[in-house]
Amino acid sequence: MYIPKEYLKESTYSGTRLIEITDEKVIELKKEISKFKPIAEPYLKEMDRLGELLDPFYTKIRELEAEKDKLVKERQPNLDLFNAQLKEMEAIEQKTDLIKNKIQPLVARLMEKELGEFETARQLIEQGDKLFVEVVEEVEELVKRIRMKKNKK
Repeated sequence: MYIPKEYLKESTYSGTRLIEITDEKVIELKKEISKFKPIAEPYLKEMDRLGELLDPFYTKIRELEAEKDKLVKERQPNLDLFNAQLKEMEAIEQKTDLIKNKIQPLVARLMEKELGEFETARQLIEQGDKLFVEVVEEVEELVKRIRMKKNKK
């Protein structure tokens, strides 16, 4: 391969070279692509115009995101403290849940004697220092559901 001397001068050498593509199929496809340029031109011009209208919004968004990042950094020490408190609270809550799980079977045994044939203990309710069990009459609940279905029709 012969390379002209002027191309070998250091001032003209960019570290790259060009190789000409002469394949007919590639050239034909390139011509086909160029047919779309006139069709695309009006869209590109309109996009340029609209892009100029959108630029102020993007500038404002970048400013707001920078402000948001600043606030997030300012918030972080307090958030870390809050999360530490939350972790402690979750540990306490796990302990109380274990105790509540012990209470549930005890209350169920106590309520066996108190409940009527069509009654169900729904939930344990705390009011001040006292505990109550909410009791639901199954027959009454069934009647309510039937009435609701009829009202929907």
